[in-house]
Amino acid sequence: MKIVRASLLIISTCLLFALSARTQNAEFTEILKKNRGAISVQDGKLAGPSAEVLRAALADAQFVALGEDHGIRQIPEFAAALCAELAPHGFHHMGLEIGTYVAPEVEKMARSSDGMQQAAAFEKKYPEAIAFYNWQEEFAMLQKCESAASPGHMTIWGLDQEFMGATSFLADKILATNPGPEAKAAIETLLKETSDAHDAAAKTGNPGDLFMMTAKQDELEHVRDLLKKQGKPEAQKIFAAFLVSREIYLKNVTGDYYASNRQRALLMKKNFSEPFAASSQSDGVLPKIFFKFGGYHMFRGINPLHSSELGNLIGEAAEANQFKSVHILIVGVKGEQLHFAGIGKPAEAAPLDLASDKDSPFLILKPLFDTQVENSWTLYDLRALRDGFSKYGKIDPELERVIFGYDFVVFVPDPKASHVIQ
Repeated sequence: MKIVRASLLIISTCLLFALSARTQNAEFTEILKKNRGAISVQDGKLAGPSAEVLRAALADAQFVALGEDHGIRQIPEFAAALCAELAPHGFHHMGLEIGTYVAPEVEKMARSSDGMQQAAAFEKKYPEAIAFYNWQEEFAMLQKCESAASPGHMTIWGLDQEFMGATSFLADKILATNPGPEAKAAIETLLKETSDAHDAAAKTGNPGDLFMMTAKQDELEHVRDLLKKQGKPEAQKIFAAFLVSREIYLKNVTGDYYASNRQRALLMKKNFSEPFAASSQSDGVLPKIFFKFGGYHMFRGINPLHSSELGNLIGEAAEANQFKSVHILIVGVKGEQLHFAGIGKPAEAAPLDLASDKDSPFLILKPLFDTQVENSWTLYDLRALRDGFSKYGKIDPELERVIFGYDFVVFVPDPKASHVIQ
């Protein structure tokens, strides 16, 4: 009898917990619905019922961090609409996921009426030297952001490592500084080896066959030492940027992913902190900055790769200076996305299904996928979910990470693949 009573007690307790969890998750679903609404971009501006919610949050921000899923045509449209909102509030700087040295070239092209043609020519001369902004919609977004900043300009900061195919671009920049004869000859040799390596990589499609990954370390150290003797400080800095980029890529291709991510994250923080401090000191005013990076880089706190990234530094810098940062995650749900197809091959459209694909990194967003606004982009205001968060019961820890790492999530229900600049 005691055993039966004990069993009944256990069953009753389990039922009570199950009912409690169900009630709490129902409450979570309801608060999601209360804090989501339709949003869109119309004539280059934010529109729809939830546009005003986002607009109000942006109005007093110092930093705006847009985390994205790359290769989706509608996302740069949204980013351009953000520029239209932000520029009148003094946002004249963009921090982008491109290399520090290629960024001035991108900025120059974005300011030119024939910038798209210049970008196509640059890509032909220096393939795989620019990430993302050799896509039509992404480059058009930069031009729109530049226009929004008129009568001033939009200054672009490249905060990432130099891209995997940037060796020849960097070598030409070093040669332009007029290094001594031995250093010049060594750089010219690297240029020839870079071209040969790219030809080989184009046959295999493998990025690991590019010169940045296949170069002999002793040869690179010899060039570094020659530049110390026969090169100007600028040439030495450019080559150092190449070496750091190579280190990050080598760790990645050899499977040391965490170390590669951490080194890259630290480099992004350094590449932001230096121009930010210099800009602040020049006129005593902290610049307002719009950042656009892959979604993992813009998290507050620790991201899903267990790394504290640039987004966290942005958030902490804002708080330390009694300013505000706004973090927005935007992803496509079901449609297509532009994917890397290999060295020497144009990127290709590929199917995308973040809500159902078992390998989707965003399956954690299922409660949000399940409560989207029908036939519309959806904006979720995550800020309203944080106070008293424990009352919702058991929530996936990775979803919790998103709720506290981002202020807003935007879903594009029918993503289309970006187009490569021809």
